[in-house]
Amino acid sequence: MMDPIRLAFRPPGSLSVPSPADGGPELGPDEAIPIPGEMSFDDVLNGLNPLHHVPGAGMIYRAVTGTDIHPTMRALGAGLTGGPLGMALAGVMSAIEMTQPLERIRAALAGEPDPLTLARQPIATADVNAAYQRWAQLANPTHMAAATAQARALG
Repeated sequence: MMDPIRLAFRPPGSLSVPSPADGGPELGPDEAIPIPGEMSFDDVLNGLNPLHHVPGAGMIYRAVTGTDIHPTMRALGAGLTGGPLGMALAGVMSAIEMTQPLERIRAALAGEPDPLTLARQPIATADVNAAYQRWAQLANPTHMAAATAQARALG
């Protein structure tokens, strides 16, 4: 019997899915959770900020400042302030924030595409060609010279 819950970690924004740790069949892009697997020194320093770990106030602080904290540092800080229960709840909250359930429900009710799958949508060749043609028109030396002369006449 196959386990219905299988997870693999992949870098945020990446479509590459690593091999599953359980040795089972390969996972599809929708079956891998984008949780950062690496932590930089800046992530550690940012995670040492005590304002991130104050229950309730940490969420407000992150919303106001626009900063984010690595899930590992969030769980460790919650473990220091709330013990094992706090660490477990911080892990759950990190997972909820990363999967954006409220945004996904709102989009589904509004008939909009899933916000998590928008980044994975393939780019149509026609869109790429149209963008390249527009860039070629703007970067045309004759067009650039005319625009420069017009700007100098106005200034």
